[in-house]
Amino acid sequence: MLPEARRRHLLSYLASVGSAAIVDLSARYHVSSMTIRRDLRKMHDEGLVTLTHGGVVFDGDAPERREIQPVTRDHNRAGEKRAIGRHAAMRFVKDNDVVLLGAGATVRAIVPFLKRKSNLQVVSNSLRTIELLRKTLPSATVMGTGGILSADSLNFVGPVAEGFFQDYFARVAFISGAGLSLRAGLTDSQLLEASVKQAMIRSAEKTVVLLDSSKLGTTAAAQILAIDEIETLVTDSGIASDQQRQLLDMGIDVQAAPLPALA
Repeated sequence: MLPEARRRHLLSYLASVGSAAIVDLSARYHVSSMTIRRDLRKMHDEGLVTLTHGGVVFDGDAPERREIQPVTRDHNRAGEKRAIGRHAAMRFVKDNDVVLLGAGATVRAIVPFLKRKSNLQVVSNSLRTIELLRKTLPSATVMGTGGILSADSLNFVGPVAEGFFQDYFARVAFISGAGLSLRAGLTDSQLLEASVKQAMIRSAEKTVVLLDSSKLGTTAAAQILAIDEIETLVTDSGIASDQQRQLLDMGIDVQAAPLPALA
């Protein structure tokens, strides 16, 4: 099997299982561990996976797992999400923080970059994010909200998930959505998802919106935040100059995370 074809098959396999040991992947594809490590390093540099001690974790969310096929950076914007996650973790998370992570792959991209932070308490309503936190940050205190588990997204929603935040307070919440526009603000495609994110926002001292530049200028069904309620937006360097200027004029602190050079 040619290297590029092997990497496509490898990525599809990781998308289906979530994580794997390097020794098992080596046996599965009948190549050396060194070859598998080179494949995984390339995927890591493209923002598709996170390397762990002796293994690897797929970074995509549930929809991306179903759509994965021959994935490229342009297909699911994993590189942009990884750049946003790196920037957000470095700029806005401190040692000893209490952090809320909303659902979605862009917010989940923060997790690998929290390894150098100590004594974190992290709360999420996303089962995918909770599992990645468990594997990546074994020393952190990880909490889930509970609630109704959505079969499609594997996120906890509903009154129990929302009620969790009535008596729980955090320093910073990271929230994403399906779109952001001047007219509608930050929006989500699912009303129940939007309601949980609003509960997170109310319980946090600071909220940082994470959104890749392809979603700027688009609108989904349910509003999470009005445009004048957004204080900080972290996006990627693909943001158009006129979009950035408009958001800055609205008083939003727009931070464009640079994309690393590909290996």
